[in-house]
Amino acid sequence: MKNSIYSKVYAVKMESILVVEDDFIVAKVIEKNLIDLGYTIVGMVATGDEAIAKAGSEKPDLVLMDIQLLGDMDGITASEKIHAAFNIPVIFLTALSDKQTFDRALVTAPYGYIIKPFSQNTLSATIRVALNKKQADQKITDRHDWLDSTMSSLPQGIVTINAAGKIVLVNPAAEQITGWTNSEAFDQPLDTVLSFIDPISGQSFHYYLTPIIREGIIGTIPADSFIISKNMTHILIEDSFASPIRDNRGEISGAVIALYPKSAASVTGGQVQDTNLPDSPAREISIAFQNQKGRVMEPSLPFDAAGWYDRGNYLIFLRRYKDAINAYENAISMKPLNYQPWYGKGIALAKLGNVQEALRAFDEALSIQPKNSRILHTKGTLLTKMGKPSEAERCFELERHYTV
Repeated sequence: MKNSIYSKVYAVKMESILVVEDDFIVAKVIEKNLIDLGYTIVGMVATGDEAIAKAGSEKPDLVLMDIQLLGDMDGITASEKIHAAFNIPVIFLTALSDKQTFDRALVTAPYGYIIKPFSQNTLSATIRVALNKKQADQKITDRHDWLDSTMSSLPQGIVTINAAGKIVLVNPAAEQITGWTNSEAFDQPLDTVLSFIDPISGQSFHYYLTPIIREGIIGTIPADSFIISKNMTHILIEDSFASPIRDNRGEISGAVIALYPKSAASVTGGQVQDTNLPDSPAREISIAFQNQKGRVMEPSLPFDAAGWYDRGNYLIFLRRYKDAINAYENAISMKPLNYQPWYGKGIALAKLGNVQEALRAFDEALSIQPKNSRILHTKGTLLTKMGKPSEAERCFELERHYTV
């Protein structure tokens, strides 16, 4: 009696359960136990076909499914059909404990597996664990739905890759830019989907991912580059970036690339304006949405140099260049011999048209890490735009020498 009262305290929501059992006596025992535990029984059926029909009409929170049933369809097959059609969790009940049966049932990803005969305590604990897991899974599904909705509504082209450089996601705007659908691009190498034409040399190039994945620095794609789409059309882009994605431990797990078509860029007098785009994608593409509008929440203020550097990357990714410079300067003040915030500061300054200050920032970064090919390439590109081809070529020559 104590166990029954205890269980009812945890079942105040009166979750509904469908019982699928072809042994009448066992079914009545299960029914009594479930009533004692405080659950609502929406039906008791004896065949797989009946189970599928009842699950569709009643939409229970959980199905208790005997593996051996009357008729041609067993409980494992019925479970697969119920999960596929209605996404309702299933707990298997069986007198069979052999490995072959267990392995076959395991493939269907059940929420529990109970061997007959069983006690009320076993039934209660298994059901509670299954229902809690269902709630947790639903939260993850809801978060993914909000993420998909937000990514789909962004005007920027977003491409995310894993640490191996394989594509994980291409949002609708990027589908339009690249000519690749999300399903076509999934698990393809980035170079297969994204090819560019350099605005200065006119030569085609692919994006060099190594500094982003290995070093965690933000990367730029030269303004006025063309993307070569799948159908060989050329799409002019402006002000595009790549930034590392970090997991909960702070390790780099991939990168996100934002592509801004030229027609959508804000340009005045040849210089890109500093913008504040609250709905733009954040560095942490895997971030959990904290409200039902699906807006990406800005990270809290950091307390160390690495945190300020990551914040600078986040802000530059949103094209908030002045704020990014402040963040990078905070990182530099805490750790002046780290080349990464100097490089980020140089990128932000260049985007604001402060080319001389940008060059000084790049030189500071190179004084700390003189063989960094990414910094050399970015500095060379800036020098070319400034009309200093001989100095630019020296940077490119060093870049070629140091690139492995």
